[in-house]
Amino acid sequence: MENKTDSSFERSILFRVVAIIVCIIIACISFFGLAKSYSSPESKINKETIKYLDEKKTTALELSASATAVSTLITLAPGDDGTPVANKLMDLAGYFLIVVSAIYLEKYLLTILGALTFKWLIPISMLALAVYFGSKKELFWKIGVKIFIFGLAIYAVIPVSVHVSKMIYSTYQESIDATIDEANDLADESEASKDDDKDSKKSKDTESSFIDKAKDAVNSVKNTLSVTANSVKNMVNKFIDGLAVLIVTTCLIPVLVIVFFIWLVKLVLGSAISSPGAVAMRGGKDNKHDNR
Repeated sequence: MENKTDSSFERSILFRVVAIIVCIIIACISFFGLAKSYSSPESKINKETIKYLDEKKTTALELSASATAVSTLITLAPGDDGTPVANKLMDLAGYFLIVVSAIYLEKYLLTILGALTFKWLIPISMLALAVYFGSKKELFWKIGVKIFIFGLAIYAVIPVSVHVSKMIYSTYQESIDATIDEANDLADESEASKDDDKDSKKSKDTESSFIDKAKDAVNSVKNTLSVTANSVKNMVNKFIDGLAVLIVTTCLIPVLVIVFFIWLVKLVLGSAISSPGAVAMRGGKDNKHDNR
């Protein structure tokens, strides 16, 4: 009986020593190795995510610039008929800049949360678990497991939201690119028409009166910008669609992912987190009950 007790005690000591060593090794790997990879924007782990965010930032900036250019083009038209449309486009340009700010925030959080998780939270959780295996106090087990789950959850927010955003954004990417190209073509046509007007003015007879020149200029501007205004009215809806897609994929999806992870963490941390010792004790009691 004593030999069995001694053997069980030795196995328990050996298991605890091995568990402490494993926790310390994981803490060192996380602090000295993984923290550098997950907190660096140049690492392979974060490079693909940051590349996607940079592409979305470029798209948002192009849409903002296109909306501003088209708004300026409308204001050149005689009369005030296009003023509401021009103002609306200027408002959209401001909203696109908000999307750009959200993209920058996601990029910074990706590296900041990576450093926080793998340089601090996971090593701290492993040290708490090591203390548990050394002291057998249930409190350190619960603290270690909770910190570990919380650290992984907050880091996963950005990568998961980016993955979900990719699936949604890829569906509408072609229409957004087409809107940018159409706005650029519209601006190019306007510039070309202005150049043609200048050339035609130079080629006119120098003896023509100032009033005739003014009439010709106004007529040419009206003809050019009437077509432009009609095109812009159809384009406003496309800008709004593009803005809606960017807001959903850049702002709404991350918020929903955060809410989901908060619910998941509360669900996991709110449940009973039993230590290996407590599980073993319950198992022993169940076996004794079955033997009886």
